[in-house]
Amino acid sequence: MNETPSPPSSEVIEVSLSDIFGFFKRNWLILFFAGLLSGAAGYGISHLIAPQFEATAKILPEFGSGTGAGGLSDLASLAGFSLGKSSSDALRPDLYPSILSSKTFLMQVLSTPFPLQNGEKIVLASYLDEEAQPLSPQQLAQGDTLITLSKEQERVMKDVAARITASMDKMSGVISIRAEMPDPTLAAACATYTLSYLKTFVGEYRGGKKAEKVAFLRTQVNEAKGKYQRTEVALNAYRDRNRSAFTNMAQVEEQRLQNDYLQAQTLYGELTRQLEAARLQALEEAPVLKVLEPPMIPNWKSKPKRSLYALGFAILGGFLVLIVLLFVKEKIHHKFG
Repeated sequence: MNETPSPPSSEVIEVSLSDIFGFFKRNWLILFFAGLLSGAAGYGISHLIAPQFEATAKILPEFGSGTGAGGLSDLASLAGFSLGKSSSDALRPDLYPSILSSKTFLMQVLSTPFPLQNGEKIVLASYLDEEAQPLSPQQLAQGDTLITLSKEQERVMKDVAARITASMDKMSGVISIRAEMPDPTLAAACATYTLSYLKTFVGEYRGGKKAEKVAFLRTQVNEAKGKYQRTEVALNAYRDRNRSAFTNMAQVEEQRLQNDYLQAQTLYGELTRQLEAARLQALEEAPVLKVLEPPMIPNWKSKPKRSLYALGFAILGGFLVLIVLLFVKEKIHHKFG
């Protein structure tokens, strides 16, 4: 049976703990100063990076529909009509971060004037990128169609998408909105605008059709009211003119006017009840977004973390010097060993 020959002893490298300790004992001063100088360089480089300020907001969204107005269903039932079952078209809170990362939202942010700490107002697109032009009204109208942006505008849009973010805590359900900008007031203003946009978007999503229904019913009520008042005036005017008339034709005409009046009265009353029911239902199913922490102007920068820069450069510098020392030692060992 053939046995695999063992490699020559000259190719086997044995390293003991004493060798490792001896290596660090001989070179610890070099490694220490290498890390110290690298850390100082990293700390200095951090001063060349523009500071960033972060503003945050936290909201608690609803997790079910039909709970926004408490006992309005009971109030409606006492009034003689039912709101029916609550609709199931509530926008899931876990989709809120996707709303705030959409191009439609980012285009609105890029074109909205925001204040700076010095009181000046700027447009975010040209503030973050001097080469990017503010979005034109024609571009803003592209929200539901094919979006066309310049390279500079697309670049600054990606930058804003990284600066304004939202996340959801799956355990508590709290939505956190974060805005990081070079100016503290600008960061807080962007977080406030983001919060307002989210409220408006969710409200329009949930209440858009209901608002149209309320507006339609209000128009129908106004028309029914006018017809009801006209038929009432016509009936009373006819009775005043024909108080002593007992002919069959007079009675037929009075009956006809009275029927028109009753029909108009019934229609007006039914439409009024439907209008009140629609208004109560729209109020009851209005989305609830409770602000737990409103945005606040930050007093301290969030980036750069100079201590992390110093620590990272110190570790990197020490590691590179360690590699060089090992390489030089191995090279000398092979040359003279």
